Amino acid sequence: MNIFDHYRQRYEAAKDEEFTLQDFLTICRQDRSAYANAAERLLMAIGEPNMVDTAQEPRLSRLFSNRVIARYPAFEEFYGMEDAIEQIVSYLKHAAQGLEEKKQILYLLGPVGGGKSSLAERLKSLMQRVPI
Repeated sequence: MNIFDHYRQRYEAAKDEEFTLQDFLTICRQDRSAYANAAERLLMAIGEPNMVDTAQEPRLSRLFSNRVIARYPAFEEFYGMEDAIEQIVSYLKHAAQGLEEKKQILYLLGPVGGGKSSLAERLKSLMQRVPI
């Protein structure tokens, strides 16, 4: 394979697709994510939570006061940040519904070493996983 074939393959892979209005409406009828906004796409990338009943495990019951917590598979390596992740997901759910949060900016605030940059990097990688 010479350099021109390689360039042609990369160009064809990155080329934008053109649809007629009827084709686009057909795609939208079949796939809801075709017209989803950024918050909806990010929620799709995060996925559904695994609900954990902390009353069943003594170690977790002391940390979470016997609450039922949501653990998201996309954030499985973030230990102890379940509340912060739940707040982010709540923000995204409200933004996806078109409520007040849709017009606001997600702002991560906390102490040094609190994991803000790691959360932002994970959100960025999740957004790239479900592109527009």
